[in-house]
Amino acid sequence: MRLAIAAVALLSAATVTTPAQVTFKSRVESVRLDALVTRGGQPVLGLTADDFEVRDNGVPQKVTLLGAGSLPLDVILTLDVSSSLTRSRLTALREGIDALLSALEGRDRSALATFSHEVVRRQSLTPAFDLVRAALEGAEPSGATSLIDAMFAAIAMAEPGHRRSLLIVFSDGIDTTSWLKPEAVVQAARRAEIVIYAVSTAGEAQTPRMLQDVTAATGGTVLEVDSAALPSAFVRILNEFRQRYLLSYSLPRLPSPGWHRLDVRVKQRGANVKARAGYQVAAK
Repeated sequence: MRLAIAAVALLSAATVTTPAQVTFKSRVESVRLDALVTRGGQPVLGLTADDFEVRDNGVPQKVTLLGAGSLPLDVILTLDVSSSLTRSRLTALREGIDALLSALEGRDRSALATFSHEVVRRQSLTPAFDLVRAALEGAEPSGATSLIDAMFAAIAMAEPGHRRSLLIVFSDGIDTTSWLKPEAVVQAARRAEIVIYAVSTAGEAQTPRMLQDVTAATGGTVLEVDSAALPSAFVRILNEFRQRYLLSYSLPRLPSPGWHRLDVRVKQRGANVKARAGYQVAAK
């Protein structure tokens, strides 16, 4: 069994409630991770398992390269629809989501949550992308911003299995009303087999540090763009995710509870690797 996570979802049918409702349990007998390899800002393709060096808490691992392109995707969209979202930015956001959904394949699934001062699960994971489009059409800007609560809830929407999970969060401002602390989201991301990307139009000075921490923990990144670039930003994320390598290695025994640091490198000179920083194993 690879990284298996059971979570009691934080989301109700409409809003986030108290954080005490979420618990995590995990067993790990093998580990699977996505790795993006670039050189000069461009993806490096054609690598084999022998090109990678992976250490788990300093211990070298023999990795297998899985066929990333053969696995279906689960793409969870988490979008800021607080009152700071202008009408023109909402239009660009809808265009971006439409472009991303059009780029998905029939075996893929998508889900949608939106947030302002509350988190709303508008559509659970589905291969019917028109349902996601229709759900977003029903969202109108209002209220304050609960970014931290929204990301925590969105992570709980991911379903364990043999699919690849991508979470994309969009926000145009800073958190003002969340109940949870940023550390709760980082810990949840460490336990989840998911890659998180963020799109921010708030400007570098206003982009929450939490977005940097959570995306770095899972091997994703933050894209800081203006409103006009929103459509291309979402498609760029999807294309980059598809170009990531999917690595796996088996463990001789169940690992000890706590944080397991991962170090992922390639043997080619000048190549950079972006992968999750590690994984968290909860106590039984």
